[in-house]
Amino acid sequence: PPCAPLSDADLRSYLGPGGRLLRPQDLRLHVFHGGVEPGLRKVVWRYLLNVFPAGLTGQERLSHLRLKAAEYSSLKVALASRAAPAELAQVAAAVRKDVVRTDRAHPYFGGPEEGHPHLAALQELLTAFALGHPRLSYCQGMSDVAAPLLAVLDDEAQAFLCFC
Repeated sequence: PPCAPLSDADLRSYLGPGGRLLRPQDLRLHVFHGGVEPGLRKVVWRYLLNVFPAGLTGQERLSHLRLKAAEYSSLKVALASRAAPAELAQVAAAVRKDVVRTDRAHPYFGGPEEGHPHLAALQELLTAFALGHPRLSYCQGMSDVAAPLLAVLDDEAQAFLCFC
């Protein structure tokens, strides 16, 4: 049955000692039936999108995010250096077509296109994904999925993890 959106108190009821998620299925059902309060999306989406291995404490989750951010930085460099210049240009152009169409009325993506840090982060995230998944590459509309992740998480590496 429908219920109220997941609140901070509700989320804490699913966590045990050290901040371990004890009942992931119950958390998923609560979100399915009631949604999530907007201020908690940044936290809850990482659980829902399996960013964290099961059983991590709060401190272990922070360490995991730092490790994954470093891995993402290394991955971007490796993918860009490994790709042929023509492939990189083709992927970047395909991604760019959608990135510039991102909802510019949203405050996170508003403002001038030139030098916009959030549009650049979206471009980097989607290009890295396409180069890292050559059989899939980039498909029109992927930016529509990645943009809300980036806007809510406000972190390119975490948005990449969630997108993957």
